Amino acid sequence: MRPGGLTGRLALAMAAVAAVSALLAGLLVAPLLAGAREDAVRTPLSRQVELLSRIPQLTLVADRLERLDRVTAVSGLSIGIVTADRATGAAAALTEGELADLRAGRSVSASGELDGVPVLVEARPSVGGGAVVLASDVSSADEALGAVRRRVVLALGLGSLVALGLAAWLARRLGAPLTQAAAAARRLASGERGVALPTSGPSEVADVAVALGQLDGALRTSEDRQRRFLLSVSHELRTPLTAVRGYAEGLADGTIPPEDVREVGATLVGEAERLEGYVADLLALARLQADDFRIAPSDVDAGDLVTTTAQAWSARARAAGVSVVAEAAPVVVRADPARLRQVLDGLLDNALRVTPRGGTIVLAARAGGVVEVRDSGPGLAPEDLPVAFEPGVLHERYRGRRATGGHGLGLALGAGLVRRMGGTITAGAAPEGGACFAIRLPEAAPPV
Repeated sequence: MRPGGLTGRLALAMAAVAAVSALLAGLLVAPLLAGAREDAVRTPLSRQVELLSRIPQLTLVADRLERLDRVTAVSGLSIGIVTADRATGAAAALTEGELADLRAGRSVSASGELDGVPVLVEARPSVGGGAVVLASDVSSADEALGAVRRRVVLALGLGSLVALGLAAWLARRLGAPLTQAAAAARRLASGERGVALPTSGPSEVADVAVALGQLDGALRTSEDRQRRFLLSVSHELRTPLTAVRGYAEGLADGTIPPEDVREVGATLVGEAERLEGYVADLLALARLQADDFRIAPSDVDAGDLVTTTAQAWSARARAAGVSVVAEAAPVVVRADPARLRQVLDGLLDNALRVTPRGGTIVLAARAGGVVEVRDSGPGLAPEDLPVAFEPGVLHERYRGRRATGGHGLGLALGAGLVRRMGGTITAGAAPEGGACFAIRLPEAAPPV
């Protein structure tokens, strides 16, 4: 149990609570014991004087009183009488007012001094006339009270020791699931997956375990996607590399006729450009994660940008038998105009590849800082939407089923650029029947 760890701190905290509780108990018991000291003397004294006050003519017989006083003196008691004209023995500890109360027939419970010794006094009117007074030294109860104090201190000490042991046990028990969760987190950090997590413990620890389990699942999913992406990239790179190597070997061996050299050269250039495109996209995707990636935000008229972008793509779209329509609402957003145009170009390029002849691509700017690219192509399945911006996922999923030409990285690049500009991008269904990619950007502050 490390002193600086949670278990050690819990144990120390519980031990401190136990110690404070014992101290408070001692402070509360001390005045009670002090009161019990007086009660231990006064209660039996009161019973004794009640008994003596019921003996007829006791107060009128001086020799009996002297003999009784000698007997009681042995036990630490002093006896006295009070009559109408005199007060003897223990009555000397009473004040004039208290003597007057006794002569008036009222009982007296008081404290005073007898021969310089503090005493407790109990006096009762006697059935034979006058009153009987008993006095006792308070120290007579000290021995018994000392035994009680020792027992109380012993009980508090034993209780504190038990509390300390219980605190250590509870702290270890409460901290064990969290220690297991920390060990599981370290195993996850080292690359292990499917780690067993603690299922017992406080609800907070259970929440940590659930979060770690979700992290484990997310890491597995992400790593699987990365693995599939790398396999896809490897496959895509292998094809042009194989072509380049085959033609290069043919040129080196002289097996390619001179009349075919120009055509082979053009093929090599095309494959090299394809490889260059892959490398450029991969570098751009990696640069998005760098802290020094530059974004120059400014106020951008999204409606004007949508219009000029649609005009720039119109000729290429007409050649493919597709029309590009601009729906430009007057909205000003806060973005990097060059990066936003880069995102729109990537989305339009994707849309143009999947939209059949006679179809339509809509580029729209709407209130709320929303810019959309919609098409009338085959669209996306519901299971495509959560992974639409994962590198290469849709490219691999629709390989051979849809027109391609990209590298499967365009949507991931676009999403990264939008996030860098402080916006969000979502994929969904378009009213035209195809896919809709909606970019939401911060609106520019109105002019002062």
